[in-house]
Amino acid sequence: MSLALSAEELLERCQDEPVAEAEVASLRGLVSFFTGAYARAVATAEDSIRLSDTTEDLDLRIYVRRAALLVHGNLSVNDLERRLEELHQLSFASDNVWEQAVTLNDIAAQRESVGDPVGARTAIEQALELAQGISPNRFALAVILSTRADISLRDGNPAAALRDAERSLALLSESEHPNPYVLGASVRAQVAAKMALHEYDDARATAERALAQIGDRLPRTRSMILATVAEALREAGWLAEAYDTLARSAALEREALAGIAELQFSLERATLEARLARSENEALALKNLELAAAHAELESRTRQLEDLERQLRDQAERDWLTGVHNRRFLARALEGHEDGHVDQLLSVAVLDLDHFKLINDRYGHSVGDRVLVRAAELLCSVLRVSDTVIRSGGEEFLVLMPEAEDEAARLCCERMRDVIRGECWDTIAPGLELTISIGVATADSPEDLSSLLRLADDRLYKAKNAGRDCVIAR
Repeated sequence: MSLALSAEELLERCQDEPVAEAEVASLRGLVSFFTGAYARAVATAEDSIRLSDTTEDLDLRIYVRRAALLVHGNLSVNDLERRLEELHQLSFASDNVWEQAVTLNDIAAQRESVGDPVGARTAIEQALELAQGISPNRFALAVILSTRADISLRDGNPAAALRDAERSLALLSESEHPNPYVLGASVRAQVAAKMALHEYDDARATAERALAQIGDRLPRTRSMILATVAEALREAGWLAEAYDTLARSAALEREALAGIAELQFSLERATLEARLARSENEALALKNLELAAAHAELESRTRQLEDLERQLRDQAERDWLTGVHNRRFLARALEGHEDGHVDQLLSVAVLDLDHFKLINDRYGHSVGDRVLVRAAELLCSVLRVSDTVIRSGGEEFLVLMPEAEDEAARLCCERMRDVIRGECWDTIAPGLELTISIGVATADSPEDLSSLLRLADDRLYKAKNAGRDCVIAR
């Protein structure tokens, strides 16, 4: 950003230099994109194309369109296909084989993104054939192999994707400063391929090695790699691990946004002060508007990540069968009480479905699962919105009832017992009947939730010893 701003200051001393103006505008668009100012990135990319078209410099027109394509492609502009075709025609008119190969790669990526696997495969193979004839060709081959890895993943061929991703990374490693954009895309494809091949531990180790290699640099690339791991873990059903990984990704994303916002502000302010010294007051208002828009975009992205993080945390803290909360949620509740975050009247009920093992033995586990699901629904139906049902394991449930005195909690437990006993379980299996036993305890200020749970659990066993189908509150 510092160098780009210096270039802009030098450009102000030039007069009628469309080549320099186009190149600086192109650079400005890329810097704006990578720092999150997407609206400004699109506007300056358009300026660079317009300025280049006032010249007869074919290489310049290709150069600025190639840079603009990074902006337009990632932001999915509506006329992306037309822009690609325009770049394709200019590239082949220039007889520059490198440009032709990379343009075909971009066309393949676009076709893959819109669900045209045949068109994507045709374009990427043409790009590869051209790139193999270029010397030196490491970067072009790395780009093309990375794209082909994504295409193979979409085609359901993770083994081929893994080969291409690893070849791309090998080519990139030959450079002292590998392109961060291609590096991140290749690592992401490598991790996704290993996840698809069920090599979960190896995939996660690969991601961690890449993060260590990147270090404190490129927080967005690190975030992209972690987000890929989180998505694969979620698809594999490992919700807790997915949540933890996504939380790391969100933290890195927030770190990147905060650093970028601070850098943008300081550099933009320095530029505005210089222009104000030259009495350019209109620039101040314009720059402030652009900065406000950039900050709004950064805040929107942060909110999206935080919303996704909350959704994934809720999934990780839900029982996969019944949909009520699980032991992970309970552990967090216990931690909150131990840290002194909760200081209020609280009642806790521990309940058990009576003779549930006999139901599994007589009717089978599929019927047992249906019983658990229906029992959870019935429990929730007679509780307050503020109460929380937790499946702690097997046929045992916990109910947290904040601000419920001992008698109110006992009556609530009686309602749970009545609704379970009164349900027509014949609809699930002929002859099926079900009751529950409940132990309940109350504390005015539960500094130790674990002790309160143990007391409720002791009363549950008293209820069982008393013949089951009852509530013990003392």
